[in-house]
Amino acid sequence: MSDILSGSIIAHKVFDAGVQVDDNVSCQLPSIEPGTTEVKGAGILGTLDFPSSGQLNSMIFSMSQRSINRNSMMLSTPGLHNIELRFVKDAMTSDGQQIPEGTKIFVTGIFKKFDPGKVENNSTMDGSIDYEVLRYRIVINGEEVLLIDKINYIYKVNGVDYMQSVKSVLG
Repeated sequence: MSDILSGSIIAHKVFDAGVQVDDNVSCQLPSIEPGTTEVKGAGILGTLDFPSSGQLNSMIFSMSQRSINRNSMMLSTPGLHNIELRFVKDAMTSDGQQIPEGTKIFVTGIFKKFDPGKVENNSTMDGSIDYEVLRYRIVINGEEVLLIDKINYIYKVNGVDYMQSVKSVLG
């Protein structure tokens, strides 16, 4: 496919264990931040905050909810959740053709925090739910572009597993 210019998201749905979640407003995707170690000593002018291979800091997936309801309440149950986020965004090809681009994001996470929001007349509740991410996978137009699996020591970007050499040394 030719070069793509991404536009805005035009629709999304969220599922937890295959059940659609109602009243979802937005999802904040996890930041990927390597753990670091301060390196100092001879031959270095000062210190370096050096990224540690294969060590990622906590990754949080957060969802904003318009209100509480039966399906959204299941998001606050203790333990592991398998969440699927599907969305479509506008995209434009280099020849000017506008096309929809589909993305699926899969998050396996442990329930961490539930904020039901506020109760106020003529207003939505604006709550949120957070998960500690164990596994994070992004698929764009059917192609896996990212897979991070903290438990199984996988960090793949566009098909390349950057932890393979570490796993090979460990045996």
